[in-house]
Formats: sequence, C-alpha cells, structure tokens
Amino acid sequence: MKFGEIEVEDECYTHDVVIDGGKVRKRKKGPSKQFREKFGHTPLSAGEKIPWGGQRLIIGTGAHGALPVMDEVLAEAKRMDVITR
Repeated sequence: MKFGEIEVEDECYTHDVVIDGGKVRKRKKGPSKQFREKFGHTPLSAGEKIPWGGQRLIIGTGAHGALPVMDEVLAEAKRMDVITR
C-alpha cells in the first residue's frame, strides 16, 4: 500500500470510501465540492450521504489529518447522539 490508498479487508482503494453496514462504497464528494475553495480541500459536509444509522461515526481524515470536517457534520452527530472521533 502506498500514499493515497486505503486498504479495507485486503482490498486496496485509491479513492475515498464510505463503509456503511459492512459495505464499502466510493465517497461521493459532489455536494461538498462547493466548499473546496474555502477549505483548500474538499471537506466532509452534511450534504453528503453520511451513514447515520450506527452509534459511532468514524471519519478518517487522511495520513496528515487534511480532510476538513464541517461544523454542521459535528453538530448533526451531536444532535443524533452519535459519537465521533
């Protein structure tokens, strides 16, 4: 595995992923791209399809913590009583 890749259950991905209910899918950044200029990187925004069904939301922010997470996502997690890390 090299920089820019993520491995999930022995499968290597070269794009951002979302794991929901044990299934891996590509992260659809479209709704968040409008905020790219403000953050210098496409952030995680509440406009994306975030799997809110569990008790915990784990957000991988990359090797250097570069993925910005918008305050609205954290506020929604708090409202739904979902633990974020």
